[in-house]
Amino acid sequence: MDSANSIIVREDARELGVTAPVGCVISGLDVRSEAPELDSDVAAVESLAQERPEEILDSQIVDGSRKLYAEMGYSDIKPDGEMRFDLVRRRGLKRHNNVVDAYNIVGAEFGLGLGMHDTAQLGGDIVIERASGGERLIPLFRESYRSANPGDLLYGTRRHPLWISGQIGRDSDEFKVTESTDEALLMVVGNENTTESHNRAVCERTVELIQKTCPEATAEYLDVVDEALIIA
Repeated sequence: MDSANSIIVREDARELGVTAPVGCVISGLDVRSEAPELDSDVAAVESLAQERPEEILDSQIVDGSRKLYAEMGYSDIKPDGEMRFDLVRRRGLKRHNNVVDAYNIVGAEFGLGLGMHDTAQLGGDIVIERASGGERLIPLFRESYRSANPGDLLYGTRRHPLWISGQIGRDSDEFKVTESTDEALLMVVGNENTTESHNRAVCERTVELIQKTCPEATAEYLDVVDEALIIA
């Protein structure tokens, strides 16, 4: 993925509370199925979820995600970050590979929805906006397409939706991280209660865990551009 690429925030997304998204391209990945180096971090987040869930569920971060979902008309659906944390609380953290495990640990630690995508087929700016309706992707671990409802929050390139929130609440399966991935885009969209420094800290924590199994991994942060500045 070209390092000159940017994140563009449409005005409708900004009005929804997406004011400080952060994205980084993580290079130097060596994806493998086993990650014993992360066992202690998995145990720690499972302990947090089971013994002190209120630290996450009663946080301003989760509250901001709930408000964002309510603004989209999904007050009866748990935001994806809260859903991830709840799954860890009920079932433990499901292991996939060293990179996805790191991403899932951090998502649960912060109670925040994240996105991670193989960059091999990506190109162009990442645009965060609300759906016009009909944008579609195959959700992670699914086999058939799902379409966005009008007003759903999503992001992607001009050619490919990468993540749709709300009633789908998943990344695109087409761009999932596999053992052939050597570079990935990590996205922290956030909400009105997350600052840029907070969202960057989420990225930094993810990179920190990835470096336990990929010591050569590095991160390059994308510029974030407000659509209003482009128009001006």
